[in-house]
Amino acid sequence: MKVAGHGISVEVPEGWEARITRRAGYGAILHAASFALKASDGDFGAAATGRMRHGDAFLALVEYVDPEMIRPGVGLYRPNRPPAPALEEFGPMALQVTRVGQLGWQRFFTHSGRTCAVYGVIKPGAERPEKLVRRLAGVVASLSVEA
Repeated sequence: MKVAGHGISVEVPEGWEARITRRAGYGAILHAASFALKASDGDFGAAATGRMRHGDAFLALVEYVDPEMIRPGVGLYRPNRPPAPALEEFGPMALQVTRVGQLGWQRFFTHSGRTCAVYGVIKPGAERPEKLVRRLAGVVASLSVEA
């Protein structure tokens, strides 16, 4: 299923939910998950990740708009696309909110002049963590960010 809005589009696997929003004065925010999303949540999905069950995956893309503090293509934002997540990059220290059984991953990038962070969370269970990371990698690979 393809979801698009505010110059961002993404393909999510069957059974996933995704939404793209934008708050006044801020950049776009994408949430995608293998479970039901609620209408409102924090930028990095703190409430959503609190509802994760074993075998779930969550992804957030957060656009940062602050031309005085953030320059596209510089420092953390130097990569021109989000790198594909790899299992060895996931860990509990990368979580916004530390929760037992969850592993997180975060990267920063610039695409089409827009500065963004991408954040993924998995909660392995009966489903192997490699499979969850592959699903997230597929979602990240499908991201399109327009100028």
